[in-house]
Amino acid sequence: MISREREMRFFVKPLAGLLVLTLILAYATSSQAKAMPLVSVKVDAPPKLDGSGADAVWQKARPLTAQSEDGPEITIRSVYTKDRLYFLISWKDATESINMDKWVYDGKRWGIKQEIRWEDEDPWEADSDRLCFQWPMRDEALIRKFADKGCAVLCHKPEKENKMFTSTPDQLSDIWQWRASLTNPLGYASDGFLDHTNLSRKDERDADKRINAAHKWDDLGPGGMAPVRNKEGEGPKWMPGTSLQEPFLIKGQEVPLDMSKIKKGDAIPGWVLARPKGSRGNIDAAAKYDKDEEMWVLELSRKLLTGDNVHDVQFDDLSKTYYFGMAVWENDRLYGHTRVKKPFGLTFH
Repeated sequence: MISREREMRFFVKPLAGLLVLTLILAYATSSQAKAMPLVSVKVDAPPKLDGSGADAVWQKARPLTAQSEDGPEITIRSVYTKDRLYFLISWKDATESINMDKWVYDGKRWGIKQEIRWEDEDPWEADSDRLCFQWPMRDEALIRKFADKGCAVLCHKPEKENKMFTSTPDQLSDIWQWRASLTNPLGYASDGFLDHTNLSRKDERDADKRINAAHKWDDLGPGGMAPVRNKEGEGPKWMPGTSLQEPFLIKGQEVPLDMSKIKKGDAIPGWVLARPKGSRGNIDAAAKYDKDEEMWVLELSRKLLTGDNVHDVQFDDLSKTYYFGMAVWENDRLYGHTRVKKPFGLTFH
């Protein structure tokens, strides 16, 4: 577990109405030659995305194991077909954390479910296990620096509020974020990006908006589908239309809260889930938590070419090396994270 003293509190809680994508990833002191090489192997048939990692096609790819700082070993493999890229990632996690902002009724009022985040500390409001990738794109100078130092090139000094942003309008990074509580139930990972937005205190008095200004989501697409907070006043706005035992509340299954059906100890999911139909939802994902092994197994897939050349890294030259950073979070709102220090270098064979 991560002690609070060792946390790197670069970011703050999400803005109202928007789940702010914040990413604190790899600090690296290695040279470019020491970026960890991950080889994606060409396969004829894709693996089945079911979160088991049992598909025989994964055995064609050599696993790469990386040690995260203050956290678990993370093992990753990759394969690709003529049009899609696939990853298999596994890491140890003592608990399955899927109760982000879950409401609990104590007989008089609603409160947020409390769960342990750090060993030997008081519980906090329940959150989510998470994994993120960050890919620098478009600007070759940034890519070279990223290959040398990883995501440290995007993090800025405390006097700049430890904000993360790129240096120029030409620099962007593509961010993939899988969340056990918000995206996994609907089989995807959120796609976003980091730009050069850097607001001063004079520009923006609200610290939340100021610190997270460079973190953006990709297009939601038709219908504006996205996870939304299940909140009205000091309690939930909706409840499941079927059973209060449902761990997740999917859009279309919610009904207005009816307190006549609520008793002491009842719990209601803190979010109404929906998968974006636009590029924000273009990464397929499936993950399962193995309670015996205390381990997450996650499978990710995305098209090599998405058509969004502005916000998505395009794997259009299979002779190139594509660098990315990776981090995982244990039941945390992106404060305490375990990051792989070195960047990865993805090649296609």
